[in-house]
Amino acid sequence: MGSNEWKFVAGGALAAALFVGFHFMVPGPNAAAMKHDHTKRWSYVKVPHRTANVLERRLGEVASLVAGRPVQVRCEDFSDGEVVEPGGVVQFNGSKPADWARLRPDVCSHLVHFMQTPAGAEACLAARRCDERTETSAEALKILAHESYHLRGVKDEATAECYAMQAVPRVARALAGVTFADAHALAVIEYLVGYPGMPPAYRSGECRPGGALDLSSGPNWP
Repeated sequence: MGSNEWKFVAGGALAAALFVGFHFMVPGPNAAAMKHDHTKRWSYVKVPHRTANVLERRLGEVASLVAGRPVQVRCEDFSDGEVVEPGGVVQFNGSKPADWARLRPDVCSHLVHFMQTPAGAEACLAARRCDERTETSAEALKILAHESYHLRGVKDEATAECYAMQAVPRVARALAGVTFADAHALAVIEYLVGYPGMPPAYRSGECRPGGALDLSSGPNWP
């Protein structure tokens, strides 16, 4: 999500085997919501104030790849009671993004599940029968990439969303070492399943092959 409020990002690269036996301390649904304190100065709110756990460090590494600079990620509840919550939040001060992002705990959990069982997207896309878990993995990877682009300084939601879909293969390969075919299939699944249902502010007519938001230099889209 992009605004002058909180924005989140996630990214990282690691094989699933490294996570076996770890408990990542992702807060549950009853965790206290963390809200922006407008009485705090930018120098305070632009950085996190607790140490990252193993998962968060890895996500921060991947987010840094997309952001093009060192950034951090935290998995924290930031609910404000709205029916539809953003998957992540990064705060901006004018056009300048903070140095960290918060991801919703369920998004972080979906990323862990993806790292544990990353394969299969190419096959299900070819069969036109992808299950909910695959679609959820594609969405979580897109959220991580979306918030990473906010950390890069891209504030516009439609631009960040389109760039994020195109970054899903890179994020998927960094996180779990999947094949390019599986990684690209995840991006296609998100483009076909998730993108059409996004709010108007997150969609653009230029998010298409050859459009103004097309970052590719080859035939693969997104």
